[in-house]
Amino acid sequence: MTNNKENMETKNDANPQLASGNNLIDHLGEQLLSEIMVKEAKNETTDEVKATDVNVYSKNAFQSSLAHEFEKLKKKTVEEFLPIDEDEVFPILSGEEMLTNGIQEIPMLVPPLIHSVGLALFIGSSDIGKSSLLRQLGICVASGMDFCGMKINAKYNRAIICSGEDDEMSISFLLKKQNLDLHLKPEQLKNLVYIFDNYKLIERLENELQSQRADVVIIDPFTDSFSNDLYKAIDVRAYLNQFSRLTKKYECVIIFMHHTRKGAENLAPSKNNALGSQSIEAKARLVLELKASVNNSTIRHLCPVKGNYIPQELKRSSIDLMFSDNLTFKSIGTNTPFDKINTNEVNLSALEAEYKEIISLKEQGLNYREIGVKFGVSHSTIISRMKRYEKIKNSETIVKD
Repeated sequence: MTNNKENMETKNDANPQLASGNNLIDHLGEQLLSEIMVKEAKNETTDEVKATDVNVYSKNAFQSSLAHEFEKLKKKTVEEFLPIDEDEVFPILSGEEMLTNGIQEIPMLVPPLIHSVGLALFIGSSDIGKSSLLRQLGICVASGMDFCGMKINAKYNRAIICSGEDDEMSISFLLKKQNLDLHLKPEQLKNLVYIFDNYKLIERLENELQSQRADVVIIDPFTDSFSNDLYKAIDVRAYLNQFSRLTKKYECVIIFMHHTRKGAENLAPSKNNALGSQSIEAKARLVLELKASVNNSTIRHLCPVKGNYIPQELKRSSIDLMFSDNLTFKSIGTNTPFDKINTNEVNLSALEAEYKEIISLKEQGLNYREIGVKFGVSHSTIISRMKRYEKIKNSETIVKD
């Protein structure tokens, strides 16, 4: 027994930090009990007679206070005395080192659109193919095939998709459906890995990336893995910082699929269309918004609404994609300016003819109500049609003759 005690003392002497930590933990309960008893003693009533319910309340309050204080001190102890993982400490670099390190450009996974390291956000309204497009990105990374006409610059040819909404059965069906267009052999997707449960997602991703690196991690959707207040900036940033650390440590890009706020499908593409706190898009180095065409149900507009590492001209117009019945996307080789995406194509000649007729009737002395009777519509509709034509005529709206 004496030898064991001597061995423990020797071990603790060799590691003062560990000894200090052990001593604090050993006396934690004793210290807390003493402190809280003093606090409770100060709060005791001088009445000799106390009701039973008051005694019960005081006892419960004492136990609750004791547990609360114990958890606070235990957390502080763990934070102070747990050994530091040297792998988690990122170096402090000087400007001289960064000017001479040979880096000439930002590494890109999908040049010139998606960077290789960092966070990205992919937003869009419901039921327009967001998950299908991200799944296709994962397929292209794993197989090496082009992504919507853009080359893949992968180091590991491996993709991890964390799917919180779908299960093995539904993803199996969707992969087979997409493969009707892609024509891949099963072995070409051995490096496309799915995680279907978001429980302890950070730890699971850490283990997976430690075991085998990946080029891209896709979180689908963001709201399924984030359980706090979506509009509380401090919670959002703290959560995203954990993923940011993973991207730096394992040199990969993590893409969050996220929804747009209500009514955003009718607005011009913008990073501000993302649902929740502005911190969500602020933390991401790239924000892509997928929008449906108002003129063609098979067309989607992929819009780079924020890109710290992409050319400015790419952030002014969309990459136009054809969305097939088999849920795959293909570039159609056109780009649409952001301010034209939500504009209906109109027959300018028909509008002009109608406008000239209204002006002619007006010059004949008819008022808008009387003109409306001739067209079979209300006077307010006549006024709206005139304003619409004037607006289109004075702008660069897409027209179709």
